[in-house]
Amino acid sequence: MKRCATWLFGSTALIGSFLFAGSAAAEDLTFVWHAGNCADAIIDIAKDYPDKSVNIVPALVPYAPEWHDKIAAEFAIKGDGFDFAMWDSQSTAEFAGGGHAYSINKIFEQSDVLSPDLFEPASLARYGEYPDGSGQYWGLPVNQDSYGFMYRKDLFESADEKAAFEEKYGRDLTVPQTYQEAKEVAEFFTRPDEGLFGWGQMGGRDYDFATTASNSFLWSFGGELWNPKTNEVKGYLNSPASVDGVQAYVDMFQYGPPGSQNWGWDDVNTAFQQGKLAMAMQWYYFNGLNANPSVNPNADNTGFGNLPGAIGRDGKFRRQFSVGGQGMGVNAYSGRIDTLIKFMDWYFQPEQQHRYSAVCQTGLKSVLDTPEWQDLNRYNKHFAEGLRYTNDYWHLPEYSILLRILQEEVANAISGEKPVKQALDDAAQRHEEVLKGAGYQITRSDKDHEVPDQVVFPVGMDEIVELPFD
Repeated sequence: MKRCATWLFGSTALIGSFLFAGSAAAEDLTFVWHAGNCADAIIDIAKDYPDKSVNIVPALVPYAPEWHDKIAAEFAIKGDGFDFAMWDSQSTAEFAGGGHAYSINKIFEQSDVLSPDLFEPASLARYGEYPDGSGQYWGLPVNQDSYGFMYRKDLFESADEKAAFEEKYGRDLTVPQTYQEAKEVAEFFTRPDEGLFGWGQMGGRDYDFATTASNSFLWSFGGELWNPKTNEVKGYLNSPASVDGVQAYVDMFQYGPPGSQNWGWDDVNTAFQQGKLAMAMQWYYFNGLNANPSVNPNADNTGFGNLPGAIGRDGKFRRQFSVGGQGMGVNAYSGRIDTLIKFMDWYFQPEQQHRYSAVCQTGLKSVLDTPEWQDLNRYNKHFAEGLRYTNDYWHLPEYSILLRILQEEVANAISGEKPVKQALDDAAQRHEEVLKGAGYQITRSDKDHEVPDQVVFPVGMDEIVELPFD
């Protein structure tokens, strides 16, 4: 959930050897994250930390599996090579389940400032709770993110385009509220001879590129990755509704540029900035980049909002998409936790979080709720609205294994190596083998569920709930 861009790496390329000015007796607090503007913001803010005997030392890597692996490798040796780290929401179970993360509940008890009331309950759960529903936290929401949507306003507002669309489809050209509408609009704007394509999305095999996108379709069509109460995967991941969603995702590649099946986030950005895409699904993290005229020539004509939903086979409307971002976790093996808590007390105060939120998405409720923050740009208000529609992967220590399997099988569906149904059947089988091998008991339901959202966490609505776009 999760991104940083190579265009920002120059400012942090030498950061690993960088130490803030301090005395020889200074105490270092080292953090691990991926390089990017959010890490840069923390580094800049930390320069003003009043206790000059404490140095905040970044240990940054490019966004890739190396970022997760750097944290995991240190934990594997129970090392104190870093004191805190920003890790993906779904990595919490892996690190906390292994006993490597220091309890945030203990920090709440030890801190003079930090408490659960400072954060939205859903955000605390999303970025730090393990096991789900336990009230035990292992990370604080330091950098919230979710999938979002961007589009070319000049195309949608063109009188000629509106007339042509109405003539072809018998309805007004509008920014889509459903994937059914999005497919028609994408088809309409796909004009390879003009260098224009209707839709851009990630499909690459790296890390979670394909599945963060495909899951957003799967959930919106009423599918589920599994049943967390019974540990069933078969009948959920490969249910008819899940197949509908992933098939809709795969079908959208026909409206993207050649090769988009292999795209990551940087490819989506590049194509959109080059004017090749009428619409794209992309992380909110990148909106500052795509709203910047010096980077995106079409910035003034770029609109922002939340992803569409879908009308499922049960006639219900759902809108769900992948959560992104990271929580701040503490290394249980650090010998400097008391010093770190004092820094966290200062860093999570509104003054510092207002500075951070000018660049990235803070988790501090008192900042997110302010009109000042929501009016700071054209997309913050949409992000605040969109958080209620987010969903996530499995919060299990076996996450990385399950992710690799799902990535492989969704990629097989994208490439056409397997039909969507077979790819999800195979993924479900492999996932259950992993869970059984890890000691989970799988309790079979009496019947199959065509639309498993009705069973796991129902969010279906009788009517389309429209969200605004700027």
